Amino acid sequence: MSDMQKAEFNVSVTDRQKEETEKLIEALRNNPAIRYLFKANNIPEEYLRKSPWKLRDWLVAYKPCQGCRGLENCGQKKRGYYSSLVYDGLLHTEFKACKYMRSELQQTAHMKNYLVSDLGSSLHRVVFKSIDPEQETPAYRSVLLAAMNHTDSERGLFIYGTMGVGKTYLAACAANERARKGDKTAFIHYPTFTMRMAAQVNEGEYRTELKRLMYADFLVIDDIGAENCTEWNRDQLLLPLLNYRYENKKTTWFTSNQDEITLKIHFTFSSKGKEEALKAERIIERIRALAEFVPLSGKDRRKPL
Repeated sequence: MSDMQKAEFNVSVTDRQKEETEKLIEALRNNPAIRYLFKANNIPEEYLRKSPWKLRDWLVAYKPCQGCRGLENCGQKKRGYYSSLVYDGLLHTEFKACKYMRSELQQTAHMKNYLVSDLGSSLHRVVFKSIDPEQETPAYRSVLLAAMNHTDSERGLFIYGTMGVGKTYLAACAANERARKGDKTAFIHYPTFTMRMAAQVNEGEYRTELKRLMYADFLVIDDIGAENCTEWNRDQLLLPLLNYRYENKKTTWFTSNQDEITLKIHFTFSSKGKEEALKAERIIERIRALAEFVPLSGKDRRKPL
């Protein structure tokens, strides 16, 4: 290609680019999302001409948010966050939480008050007021009332019953309520906790989490009795934890599939088969001192209707 041809080609390309840019500016000027962006962020009108391609890129990135009805089907790379153009003398990009994410963050802000949490995400927002007492059996209403009355009490509850009747749900409601009030809260799934602690025992790291559980204003020990009972987790983890919380008047709740009698049997025999009734009685005595045993009966709420 000769120099003359190159010059003509470059002029042609430049002309096409100018034409495309003008078409883009006009399209952006008439785009409702762009008009809203400029108004909401006080972006000067001149930026339609100064940064049309930057605006085009923003529009492409924002497209998944248009018509969105919730976080379930969020199309953004980072769930609940979108790219926004902000003007503070210069036009630059910031990532912001959408209204649905802001609502979720507001509803789960109390989670920062959990020192330890084994709660599944589905239980982060549960509250007592979401339960309609009129739709429940008299037996369930009785335990619900006890749970609500004991949430701020020094003495906790030991809620026991068969699987799926709602023990963990009620305990999570109580824990969330205390966390929302600013209390340092902890919720552990006891079988998971004992395995986690055993994995850290060689390095001594388990002591850090154990101290957090001792310190917490409100503690739920969920599913106690479902763990593999060993002399170590019974005598070196559970007993010191219960002792400290009793002596320092810390509110402690429990959930279990076991009642008082079967739980005592569970703690009597360690995984090595050694029978130690006195050590089991010590555990039960501490639990009795910390909490009131309350049976919960009813249908399995985990099964589809």
